[in-house]
Amino acid sequence: MIRAILACDEEWGIGKDGDLPWPHNPADLKWFKKCTDGDVVVMGRKTWESLPRKPLPGRMNYVITSDPNIEPGYYGRFSSKDIGRAIRSTIQWRITPEPDIWIIGGAQLLESTLPIINEIWLSRIQGNYNCDTFLPRTAIELAYQLYSSEWSGDVYVEKWRKY
Repeated sequence: MIRAILACDEEWGIGKDGDLPWPHNPADLKWFKKCTDGDVVVMGRKTWESLPRKPLPGRMNYVITSDPNIEPGYYGRFSSKDIGRAIRSTIQWRITPEPDIWIIGGAQLLESTLPIINEIWLSRIQGNYNCDTFLPRTAIELAYQLYSSEWSGDVYVEKWRKY
């Protein structure tokens, strides 16, 4: 199963000036860790660079980038030229038992991997944070159906499944 897991504000914003735009949100971070723990997380270079702690513990960290000078600490680095193949074959099939694969950001990686993502899980952060980076809302609404929206602890979560 390939899923995306992200947090966004009411306007589908996910970032501002290369960082999260909302105040520190322990409940969201706890939910993210609970969902991805023990699995594979795949992220773009900017997301990797924004992590306060690298790699994310308890998960296999993959970075999609063409930059050969990215700092070490990840399990694997792949070129952005063939993201789908890298995720499907190189990551998914060489690990037994097969873990879930989570696309964790950013917006460019999410948009380029929409064809292979089965589900998108969004924690919705209340408010508008004047973001400069947004999820591709129209593409998500055209290709995915909202099948669940509920509180998971202190986090409001929407789950979208591909039609």
